[in-house]
Amino acid sequence: MSKILTTFTLLLLAVNLSFGQTDSTNNSISDQIKIERDKQLKELGDKLKLNEDEVKRLKEKLSSIDDSKTKEKLKTIEDLQSAVSGRLKILEEAPKTKLSLNGQLAFTELLSIQRDLQPAALFVSSREFFNQLGNVSNLQKYSSFNSWKTEYDKWYTAQDKNDQMLQLINNSISLICNPASKVPLYGSITQTASYGISSIISTMGRKNKELVNKTPLMLRLLNATSQFDNQKAIIDHEWNLINKELDQLQIENDGLLKEQFNYYGITLESYQNRYLNATLDNERDKYKNECRKIIIDKFAALDTDSKTNGKWMGQVETYMYKVQSLRLRFGQLTNRMLTNISQYEQLIELYSDDSKFTPEFTTMTKGLGKSLSAVRKNFNSSFKPEKYIEDSAVMYIEKR
Repeated sequence: MSKILTTFTLLLLAVNLSFGQTDSTNNSISDQIKIERDKQLKELGDKLKLNEDEVKRLKEKLSSIDDSKTKEKLKTIEDLQSAVSGRLKILEEAPKTKLSLNGQLAFTELLSIQRDLQPAALFVSSREFFNQLGNVSNLQKYSSFNSWKTEYDKWYTAQDKNDQMLQLINNSISLICNPASKVPLYGSITQTASYGISSIISTMGRKNKELVNKTPLMLRLLNATSQFDNQKAIIDHEWNLINKELDQLQIENDGLLKEQFNYYGITLESYQNRYLNATLDNERDKYKNECRKIIIDKFAALDTDSKTNGKWMGQVETYMYKVQSLRLRFGQLTNRMLTNISQYEQLIELYSDDSKFTPEFTTMTKGLGKSLSAVRKNFNSSFKPEKYIEDSAVMYIEKR
């Protein structure tokens, strides 16, 4: 069960996993960047359209000037060359403007997830749920089993310890009723215990009436917990796969953070002290805007450095798409988590049928519903899988 809890713990405690939905402050900064980007690109687009019209007008004028009007013709040619040069400048400026603002957006998104989480609420609710989930398969949590086991132990004490078949059955019973053994309640050991108990009871007389009378209810409980544990294990396996992918995503995110901090000249110490440890939104807001200024100055320096020869644009674009990939994959992972929450809900509903299972068992499974509802509520308030995926797909596309 600790592996399952680790999946949620990673989301709550790994504060460097910074590529999910942004907090309210970061949303504001991200929106500002997008608005600024779209506004500047629109202005450049408008300038380009005016320039195209001017070039067209000058070309038409030039073709209509008589060759004898040398002075007028030279002036028009000069104006046309100036307009064409202006067009080239706009065409060079547009991609740099877009790249600069998208680079700032990528860096801002890389800082995002931890401030939007509600770690205490989500962790407490998930821990409570998974603890209860483990109890459903713990036979020692059921009074009917404990009562049966007391009668069984009395009976077993008086039996021949040299009976190898009896020893096999007893060992199987000991394994499945002891949580410390970590033996799942399905498979050959459980089948051996169930079949063995049935065989033993069939040979008993009136002397062991209490044990005989309590065995059918206990076997119903054993079969129910075994079926439940079997289906639960399938869902748990998916959680473990998600957990491994989150581990890998965490490693990649940490590496990308350090790489970009180093590239832009931003210290990890300032990130820790002024962003992760900040208590107020305006403090984080100030830090992000200062980072934007550093990034803008870095781009300006790179653009004027003849040694870079424009290669910096490719590097920034690489960072952009790495961040986009991380956010998209995080969205997919949280979507899978949401799917698994739904599968747990279906499991609980299936095993809460009083007509099919013992009241003690269904009371236990029904008790899972409330804690799982808390998990879903806190999950929904913290994560928006579909939004992650949709936003990631269009994060660098300007609105027209």
